[in-house]
Amino acid sequence: MNNQQAINLLKDLEKNLDDYCGLNDEGKTAFGMAITALELFGNSEQFPSIQPEPLTNKEQRIFLAAMEREEKVCEEVDRNYVREPYEDSLMSVCKEIRRKVKGALWT
Repeated sequence: MNNQQAINLLKDLEKNLDDYCGLNDEGKTAFGMAITALELFGNSEQFPSIQPEPLTNKEQRIFLAAMEREEKVCEEVDRNYVREPYEDSLMSVCKEIRRKVKGALWT
């Protein structure tokens, strides 16, 4: 089924919502939103991938400063607390966060 077929089916169902399942106003609104979302994407077979908005220079600096402070706290926690062998260290989690954000949001 492509988007246009789904839109047509949903529009037919929307006309008879009360007959089919007695949806309340919120349910009807959700149904309408689904139709609108499909209409925005036209007849494409797949939804386009949504790209994150890159960080500005100031936002990058704030993020890096905040991560640096967090890494100091995580390093202290890792040093002072025993964790299970299967658990990741907080520092490794911080490094992964930094790597992922840089990869996704740097200009």
